[in-house]
Amino acid sequence: MRRANALLIAAVLAFASSACQGGGGGGVKGNEGGSDPINAAEANEYQKATVRCYKTGGTRVVKIMGQLRCY
Repeated sequence: MRRANALLIAAVLAFASSACQGGGGGGVKGNEGGSDPINAAEANEYQKATVRCYKTGGTRVVKIMGQLRCY
C-alpha cells in the first residue's frame, strides 16, 4: 500500500512539473520578430501608433494578431 502511494505521489509530481514547463521553441509561427515591424510601411505605422499611444497615456505598443495595440 505504501509503495502504491509513493508511486502515485511520484507520478503526480512528475506530471505537475512537466505540465508547467515553458518548452522553448513553441510559440506562434510567423511571430519570430515579436512586435518588430516587418517592413518599412509597418515601421511607419508603428511610429505613428507609438506617438498616439503616448499622447493618450499608454506606455507601450505591441503587435497582436497583426494589429498594433496600445497599453
